[in-house]
Amino acid sequence: MATYEDSNDDWWESIPCHFIWDLEKKVTVNFQTVRTNLDSKLETRKDVDWADSACDLLLFRGYLEVSNFIGVQRNFWQAEQFFQAADEEAMKSTDELERNAYVTVAAADRLWVLRMKAISQDEVNTDERASLLRVLGDSWMKYQDDGESREKINAYINTVAAFAVSRLGLLRCKEAERRYRHAMKVLGQSVKSSWCQSLGMLIGRQSKHTTVPSLQYPDIENEIRFYKIALRINPTNDSARCDLALALGRIPNRVQEARRIIQQVDQKYCEILVKKARFFRMQKEYDICLEVLTEGEELASPTANFYHQFALVYKDLTKIAHHEKDWGKRVLYREKVAHYLNKSLEIDPINASVLSDKAFFYSMTDQFRDAEKLHLQIMEILEPRPFDLLTAQYRYAGFIVYRNQKRMNEASARAFEDVIKTACSILSTMGSLGDDTADNKYVLDSKERLEEYYQTNNEATKLQDLQNRTSSVGF
Repeated sequence: MATYEDSNDDWWESIPCHFIWDLEKKVTVNFQTVRTNLDSKLETRKDVDWADSACDLLLFRGYLEVSNFIGVQRNFWQAEQFFQAADEEAMKSTDELERNAYVTVAAADRLWVLRMKAISQDEVNTDERASLLRVLGDSWMKYQDDGESREKINAYINTVAAFAVSRLGLLRCKEAERRYRHAMKVLGQSVKSSWCQSLGMLIGRQSKHTTVPSLQYPDIENEIRFYKIALRINPTNDSARCDLALALGRIPNRVQEARRIIQQVDQKYCEILVKKARFFRMQKEYDICLEVLTEGEELASPTANFYHQFALVYKDLTKIAHHEKDWGKRVLYREKVAHYLNKSLEIDPINASVLSDKAFFYSMTDQFRDAEKLHLQIMEILEPRPFDLLTAQYRYAGFIVYRNQKRMNEASARAFEDVIKTACSILSTMGSLGDDTADNKYVLDSKERLEEYYQTNNEATKLQDLQNRTSSVGF
């Protein structure tokens, strides 16, 4: 074994892989939630044969084990297991360039991990390093003098990057979309169903962020177009079929078309059942929704999102029972909400969305102390994620107003000031909250509430300070 300082020949450092894609920048999602979702998706391989490769997932999953995301405890051995699994998966590809693209990323990722191990252990496994360099020579370097082959292998690698980037939150969606579009333009007939589905989801996610979630949104037809392409490439892609139905279901005159499409879905693994349930919940067909979810209770590995969907259905039914003054059903449905929220949190204990719904549940049942405790926990979890933190702070401020019989007081003013503080920080560092996003609405409402409160209480100094701070960042 040689020491780390003895090693050289670092030409491989510029080869594209997870370690040079800046994956820790502008992240608005929680590491543990990303990891849980990926593991859940990997579980589906036991239930259904994937038409497309799992290499992009396995490679990203391996990278997460040694990344710089907040909350990661590095596990070199576990990372290596995922990278080896990706290598094995790559060998199944009959397309030489696709296969070598995956092998290239895996080898480059493993070389970076070797370097990290060398730094922490002050030695490097020169045999393994030499072997990986030879792999890169065979899988990467041999294409660099052939312009067409080089462009195609880079396109395949772009889809690996897009897969990872698309899971980092809203701020990275545009980059992921760009990477997928470029790869699809280069690869033509080799385009995969999963890429088209992912591109449709990225378009929809960015567009939905600018409007009320339940309504039709800009660019929805473009989103629909890519789901249809995904199904044309692979007619068995029920996940894309569900996404298509969900998008069509938002267009009033196409709901029946959406219903026909969702009825064609026959696969019954967790992701599919959750999407089907979302469709019927969106159409307010709660009996069918519960039938769909009940099918999944016997699955080997139901996800946190699966149980969360159950809770959301019963949350809607609770509102209906309250409106109809059916107090017996309201009590029963509330118990169901609590049960399924708890089951969801058993799987993903720091899922901010589920915790937020549980805090809301506590508020609605006048368990204010428990609700406040959860709100504070959520904000602590979301501290590194300013966009999500802003939403959590706004909900906490609203909770305090609700607890105070829907009136502003000093406590709620402090909470709304926290919203303003986070918004100003985001605007000063990132320049924007987005166009007509929910975040903009939260900040605007917080500012208006504070202005009214300060004016009512003759606090001119605080009012002027608020207006100076918001105007300085263009809000």
